[in-house]
Amino acid sequence: MKALLDKMSLARWIILISLLASIGLGAFGYSLHGRRMALEQALAGEVPKVSLDLQNLAKRHTVLTKQYEREGLQGQSDPVTYIRTIAAGRDVQIGDTQVDPPQETQPMPGVLDTRYTIKPSNRDRGFGRLNIANFLFKLESESRRMRVTKLRLEPEAKNVKPENILENDSWRWEAEVTSRTKIESPTKP
Repeated sequence: MKALLDKMSLARWIILISLLASIGLGAFGYSLHGRRMALEQALAGEVPKVSLDLQNLAKRHTVLTKQYEREGLQGQSDPVTYIRTIAAGRDVQIGDTQVDPPQETQPMPGVLDTRYTIKPSNRDRGFGRLNIANFLFKLESESRRMRVTKLRLEPEAKNVKPENILENDSWRWEAEVTSRTKIESPTKP
């Protein structure tokens, strides 16, 4: 063996190391080829099913997110907070509101109507019709249950002649909204 190593020249050492490196790289390449073939089979077989599942879940998430956003704050578990949040919104700019204690009525069996009377906290300040309309529109559009049932508008200025109302588009207002919910009736034996 020592005689073989003594006869090795630099060129033969380079050839031997290159041969061993080629064998190692060939084995590594073959293992990578096996992994690539397994991934291609998974791509052809499993990925379409997984992508359909992912697409269906994304659509379901979108629907649930839109329902959540329509309901307002946590599905209107606290309608007074919902009303005040809408009033303070950037598009509405009504500001602080006073919400009277709710009045509940049962117009028909299995249905409960809860009425909330909303007024601005400052009764002397007037608001533009656009702000009032945006507030009432957002109350209804962002909730499936809440509807505006009454609205009272008075010009801010006192003793205004009907022909001069539009000169100062500032109004004092009071609104009533109703939240209708279904109630479960106990079954009769």
